[in-house]
Amino acid sequence: MHITQIRDALRLGVLLRRLHSRQPNVLTTCCLCVLLSGCGGGPPDNSFKAPPPPEVTIAKPVVQTVTLYIEETGVTEAVERADVRARVEGFLEEINFQPGDLVKKDDLLYVIDQREYVAARNSAKASVTSSSALVDVANSQVGVSEVEVTRASLDFKRYKELFDKGASTQQELDESKAAHDAAIATKEAADAAVDSAKADLAKAEANLAQADLDLEFTKVVAPISGVTTKTAIKIGNLVQNGSELATIVDKSRIYANFNISDREALRLQQARRDNGEESKPGEVKYRSVPVYLKREIDTDYIFEGHLDYVDQEGVDRSTGTLAIRGIFDNAEDRILPGLFVNVRVPVGQLENSILIPESAVFRDQRGTYSLVVNDEKKVERKPIVTGQSFDGMTLIEKGISAEDNVVLEGSQRARPGTVVTPKETKLAPVKMVNKSSAEQDSPQEADANNE
Repeated sequence: MHITQIRDALRLGVLLRRLHSRQPNVLTTCCLCVLLSGCGGGPPDNSFKAPPPPEVTIAKPVVQTVTLYIEETGVTEAVERADVRARVEGFLEEINFQPGDLVKKDDLLYVIDQREYVAARNSAKASVTSSSALVDVANSQVGVSEVEVTRASLDFKRYKELFDKGASTQQELDESKAAHDAAIATKEAADAAVDSAKADLAKAEANLAQADLDLEFTKVVAPISGVTTKTAIKIGNLVQNGSELATIVDKSRIYANFNISDREALRLQQARRDNGEESKPGEVKYRSVPVYLKREIDTDYIFEGHLDYVDQEGVDRSTGTLAIRGIFDNAEDRILPGLFVNVRVPVGQLENSILIPESAVFRDQRGTYSLVVNDEKKVERKPIVTGQSFDGMTLIEKGISAEDNVVLEGSQRARPGTVVTPKETKLAPVKMVNKSSAEQDSPQEADANNE
């Protein structure tokens, strides 16, 4: 009898004695039958039984056309931003906005004490009036001198004729000539006085214009349309010429500045040639290249814009990168200036691409590989060459075919060469960044989903 069965029989014997005092006869007989039936069997089967093959989830790769792109990290910047600065010195008297107000160009923002500048303007105006009167006086002197020149000329002519006839002396002729010359000199002096008076008038008018400007500058207006920041100087404080008072930012459009490597720059250039978009000198066809933007909280590239600028100096030799800028509409104020964002620039399409989940790609000292299940339900290791990633899927450039059954789950139990129990599933196609506006979520829908 097996040791375990003997132990069980002894336990049943103890139970039998306890129950016999309460229910003799029938209960005792039943227990003896059970004991005898257990003791009559043969030894148990202790031979090794192999466990069933481990279960793994497999799927065939996704085969579809994918859009190849350049992906970089960029920084956003408002298209328009202007500092509001004082252009004259004085004490601040009025502030006509609240931080965050939307203002239009030339809206009145600040008023600086005007009394000093009103007095300066009045003084300049008086100087203009005085200078104008002096010009009139000088002009009248010119008129007098012209009359004197005419009279002296006639006298000289008459004395000359009399001298030629012997009716006048040399002295009288000389005196008439001297008077004529003096009249001409007086005329020239009067003309110079007029020029001087006109110059003084022009200076006075310039001073008046400057005084008008200074008085105008006491009213500080918005240089651009946009949203105001908080004021840097409060009422009652002295501002200097050039003091920064606030800033206005127009966020209706946003730049995304980013850099791409020289290799990626060549890819972008080649893609433009392939699409027939190579520009001639003086053309800027790169502005037709779309750009997609994703914020940190977004799961997809929901903002679409286009390239706005490519550094015309070319690749920076110190960094080996090319500076590029994209522009995006931001009427809903969804993109803040100064954000770090992800930017994608499509550079072409690749048909019949092989895609598998990133979780099915493994790496070790021997390289990058994936596990597949063959027709004999055995696991095989396949070295692969990967490309770009698309929303959790990896492009396989080499190593996997469209008919391979790739192991998705259970890879810990799927050793190469082992037999497994495959459970097949189907992978969904990848959504490309160049999908139409009707297919992609709007920024408003994306923000609602993020909330």
